[in-house]
Amino acid sequence: MLRIIDGASRFAGLIAGWGYFLIALMLGYEVLMRYLGDPTIWAEELSRMVLIWATFGGAALLLHRRQHIVITLLTDNLSAGARRAQELFVLAFIVVLSAVIVYYGSGIAMDSFTRGRTTGSMLDVPAWWSQASIPACFALLGIQALAEALRVAVNGIDSAAPQRVDH
Repeated sequence: MLRIIDGASRFAGLIAGWGYFLIALMLGYEVLMRYLGDPTIWAEELSRMVLIWATFGGAALLLHRRQHIVITLLTDNLSAGARRAQELFVLAFIVVLSAVIVYYGSGIAMDSFTRGRTTGSMLDVPAWWSQASIPACFALLGIQALAEALRVAVNGIDSAAPQRVDH
């Protein structure tokens, strides 16, 4: 089961990475077209939508890889048991926060869907297209946090040690 969750997070992270590449292409095209005097009506809005999906879609993979920004001033000096407890607390907080965001975010996206709300721009895409990213991506983040908490509880903190990058 953990492999399936990790695989889903890796897939979402891969899509997020390609999303950023797509954003660069769309905005580069928009700059070129504006220079030529024929701007698009779609590039800016679709780039914003892809940015939302890519940003939140990559969060679960970053959690799995332990690549979120962390401040370790206090935690580096904790004992192994205290670090494990602290890590489990943080992961439980992520699960609870994700559940709250999924609950309220789903309601917002469903409301926009049922009312037929659109962005009101020239492209006028349905608002739920971008709003759905919040519950979908936070659901994956919460599930990944549960998987990481299970790893920490069973194997200890060293099994989920962050890949440190010191600058």
